[in-house]
Amino acid sequence: MGAGLMGAGRTTADTEVRGRRALRWGTAGAVVALVGQAVVLALWPAAHLLMIDLQVYRAGGEHVLSGEPLYTGGVLLDLPFVYPPFAAALFAPLVFLPLDVLKVLWTVGGLALLGYVVHRCARSVGVPSGSAAVATVLLTVLATCLDPVRTTLYLGQINIVLLALVVADLLGRPGSRWRGVGLGIAAAVKLTPLIFVVYLLVTGRRRAAATALGVFVVAAGIGFLAAPSDSVAYWFHGTFAAAGRISDVAGNANHSLNGLLARFGTPSVPSVLPWILTAAVLGALTVWLAVRAHRGGQEVLALTLCGLGSAALAPFAWSHHWVWVVPLVVLLAHRAVTGGRAATVALLGVLAATLAVVTALPGPGVGPIPSTGLISLQPDVYLLLFLAVLAGSWWWLGSPVPWRTGGQAERAPGRPGT
Repeated sequence: MGAGLMGAGRTTADTEVRGRRALRWGTAGAVVALVGQAVVLALWPAAHLLMIDLQVYRAGGEHVLSGEPLYTGGVLLDLPFVYPPFAAALFAPLVFLPLDVLKVLWTVGGLALLGYVVHRCARSVGVPSGSAAVATVLLTVLATCLDPVRTTLYLGQINIVLLALVVADLLGRPGSRWRGVGLGIAAAVKLTPLIFVVYLLVTGRRRAAATALGVFVVAAGIGFLAAPSDSVAYWFHGTFAAAGRISDVAGNANHSLNGLLARFGTPSVPSVLPWILTAAVLGALTVWLAVRAHRGGQEVLALTLCGLGSAALAPFAWSHHWVWVVPLVVLLAHRAVTGGRAATVALLGVLAATLAVVTALPGPGVGPIPSTGLISLQPDVYLLLFLAVLAGSWWWLGSPVPWRTGGQAERAPGRPGT
């Protein structure tokens, strides 16, 4: 018994030492992150001030209000509106705000929601309430230096909003009668979160899945009321499936499985069939691993797997669609602090793959936003990261050691030396 107490004491002391070390490194990283952001904005103010995608959302709302068609051409210069009509109706109130005010509010709101995501995930993985506030601040600042997050903020994209909706829904109070509402709204704005409905069904949460689908259908109905002809075009004339409307599917800007296969394909061998078959296999594997994570009390891991899968298996995925790395970073950071050496290595790998290191200066061939991260050099980096996460989760979830469940459900499976 004495030896056991001594061992427990050493474990607690080791955890405290690692916690202090993580705090020092986290603080240093946050300072570097803030300085880096300030330097980029000082050298290239247009990087964040333009927020071109937010302007496209606003223009989509203007088209709905004025009755102009959404999908026959660009809604802002030659830039198309690619979301369902419901999203355009949702964006319509943005028209009544001055653009400069809207940009400030959108950025502040995005940062606040990013902080919420980090905090909700941190509490879910078992970070004590006393440490969660500090961890939230540090990890939120660091997350702004991940390329998907940085690009989302600079473009005025909606990805963080959708991430927060799903996190609030799936990591909220268990048994809530509202579970599925946030997911349904997120899917109605952007179809890819529908993978979470499959996840809910397979895990036996049929009521939440039905709620999500019901909200999705109601939202689509609102889109029909707001823009009837556009809704017919979107849902019945194939606009929703026309990934080429966004950009060249085979281009380097498409960081999904479909983009990879299209780049390997030839004009005489369409990539759509190989993509559907491969995506079905990877999708089934992703949901299966997510279900195993859920049954082991690993909700953040399950959410991360489905989220990364929603980007990887989409017809088209820009780099900013991969904001689902944020819950993964929180999970790995917590595991690294609590003594997981393998998690530390994995965290460093995720950061290396997603850190927004400037790789090209703005110019005629680059645009106003500086190219950042390995993804700007190799278009399949995030897809490879997704495959690595699948493989790592397979190994992690295959541990024979029982997981802790309940109030601190997100303890990773223990392996010797991890």
